[in-house]
Amino acid sequence: MRILLFLAVALIISSCSGWSKGGENAYMGSCKQAGSIDCDCAMKLTKKKYPNESDFNKKGGDDLALALEIAEKCYAVK
Repeated sequence: MRILLFLAVALIISSCSGWSKGGENAYMGSCKQAGSIDCDCAMKLTKKKYPNESDFNKKGGDDLALALEIAEKCYAVK
């Protein structure tokens, strides 16, 4: 559920095209609070599915498939 939390926090940031530095920073900050997730991996998967930050802001917080993919591929075993 922490994954969904950091995805939802990133909804606050908006951009017309691509990802702004502020949007990336907000996403990464939220991700790091989630704990055992490789945030670079999560950002890569998120950008692949949502190349435009504005699309992620509209749909990403409700994207359970993306959250599950991040949990599956980006869980950082320490």
